[in-house]
Amino acid sequence: MHREKISIIVADELTFYRDGMIAALESEDGYKVVGEAKNGEELIEKTSRLKPDLVIVDIVLPVVNGIEATDAIKKLGIATEVIALSFNTEDSIIIKMLQAGAMGYLEKNIARHELYKAIETVVIDRRMYFPESASKRMFQLLQKTSLNPLHNPEMLFSETEKKIIQLVCEDCTNQEIGNQLEISKRTIEGHRERIMKKMNVKSVAGLVAYAYTNQLVKPLTMAPSMGGGE
Repeated sequence: MHREKISIIVADELTFYRDGMIAALESEDGYKVVGEAKNGEELIEKTSRLKPDLVIVDIVLPVVNGIEATDAIKKLGIATEVIALSFNTEDSIIIKMLQAGAMGYLEKNIARHELYKAIETVVIDRRMYFPESASKRMFQLLQKTSLNPLHNPEMLFSETEKKIIQLVCEDCTNQEIGNQLEISKRTIEGHRERIMKKMNVKSVAGLVAYAYTNQLVKPLTMAPSMGGGE
């Protein structure tokens, strides 16, 4: 079955690095670069308008830096993932980027095969990704913070996703959720698909069970019917 191309925006102040990243992505059939940005403000505007599957963003951007831009993107309520790109591998900087909503980071001297692996891990598998050279260290560090999904599953989901999870558990249909959040039914369907991938469940009942088990929703006076609607 043919998979749709993963849409990507590349953000880097330096034209040289943007062009190199874009060339590497467009050399593979599975990726489509839909935009590029030279600063954080431009990145936020293009991400809001184009709604790509992924943004690859340099942490050090002018006007609005990568951390602030990532935070703004995650607050847009769209299903766009973020991978940080930087020469700076200082733990505190990477953690700030992850706290803003990034699902991983890459060093600027990354090999092509690891770039592709990172994209597949974050966009398709919905898991965090770190360079092979730093993976063990980063996961050990995350285990000591609130970013550890095992200790805080809530970190896996955006604010919009958490609102959708709550409404699904209240037995709302996609149309009802869309009406409440002022989002189209089709967009809600996309969000729900991504939520279920992150939870690794295949049904509304599984979504509800995961949400209650991990305390992602406020308790209801009556148990939901798990009908889920459409």
